[in-house]
Amino acid sequence: MKRIILSTFLLIVAIAVQAQSITVHGTVVSATDSEPLIGASVISDVKGANGAATDIDGNFIMTVPEGSNLTVSYIGFKPKTVKAQPEMTIILEEDTETLDEVVVVGYSSEKKSDLTGSVSVVKMKDVADTPTGNVIQSLQGRVAGMTITTDGTPGGLSTGTSIRGASSFRGDANGPLYVIDGVMTRENPGTILSSNDVESIQVLKDAASASIYGAQAANGVIIITTKRAKSGEARVTFDATLTMQTYNSGLDLLDSYQWGEVYWSAYKYAHNGATPSSAVYGNGATPVLQTYKNLNGVDVLPQSTDWEKEIHRTALMQTYSVGLSKGAENGSSSLSLSWLNHDGIVKGSDFQRINTRFSSDYGFLGNRLKAGGNIAVNWWKAHYMPDGAEENAVKQHPAKAVYDADGVYVD
Repeated sequence: MKRIILSTFLLIVAIAVQAQSITVHGTVVSATDSEPLIGASVISDVKGANGAATDIDGNFIMTVPEGSNLTVSYIGFKPKTVKAQPEMTIILEEDTETLDEVVVVGYSSEKKSDLTGSVSVVKMKDVADTPTGNVIQSLQGRVAGMTITTDGTPGGLSTGTSIRGASSFRGDANGPLYVIDGVMTRENPGTILSSNDVESIQVLKDAASASIYGAQAANGVIIITTKRAKSGEARVTFDATLTMQTYNSGLDLLDSYQWGEVYWSAYKYAHNGATPSSAVYGNGATPVLQTYKNLNGVDVLPQSTDWEKEIHRTALMQTYSVGLSKGAENGSSSLSLSWLNHDGIVKGSDFQRINTRFSSDYGFLGNRLKAGGNIAVNWWKAHYMPDGAEENAVKQHPAKAVYDADGVYVD
């Protein structure tokens, strides 16, 4: 009797649970032409419920709790949230704000919706929190098919840029062509441009750019647009950043004691147990650091030197920028001044840069005639680390001291 009652209770519970869920048969279409949207995402607002994606006909089937809401999203369309029903048609509207975005391509500007080539756009306000001495470094990981490399040289002077892989054009100069406010250049942007002066960056990646710039565009084109004053607006801006950089090699190097033990063991193994003789470790059964004389005949006390720590330091990068701009109905003008001081993580290396930029655009005869120009004055100075300094720090013997007993550098 108890089994019959329990079975009846479980059956009632199962029927109740089944009644709380519904199977949704839906279709997702575009509001513009009623065409089905393939691969649209459909997600329930109930935690733990399964999601779905539309098929080639824009259809989807999913089981969700009764009374739940479904959120439908698709690239280029505004997301929409609706209440789940057994049969439903969901209409998505295009996101016109994205499609109406203006993109600079060569000598002209086009709407994003009209583009047929491969163009990527990065707005500086999206990467404003990325401190860097070279504005190109801010594109790292943000443009598909674009590879950016750097070795930590102050100011980002060693930044390498590759679009669509390496090319044999121009020998080793595999970098793209830079176009700054319509002026073509192959100079390093890190020496002639401040990140605070840049409004947006467009990357032309396909062969269509060659129709404008010719063979110079074989490795891609990066179009940089600087900031302009807006109509009816007068602004004074000041920006300052302070960034700290540290060094981390990831190499676990031997100290002078460990080095001596390895040397002793290797020598004994290679010479049938014979004990080596060393001016640094003596000639006993075990290595013991000895006081030795440098080339000047001065005693050098035994110690263990971490040469990587000796040549590296915590580096600071400071940037300061002042901007003046004024816009009117018939034109605008702007002036900016920026200073960058970047210490290298290798002692003795640094980079300093001063950028001044003035731009103006004015219209005459009811804006039927326009005249304008850009003037940029740049100054920079760099001290590079000696060639092979980091490699030599790894190879240098840890028992060699930095200073002798008189406090003078060891020769």
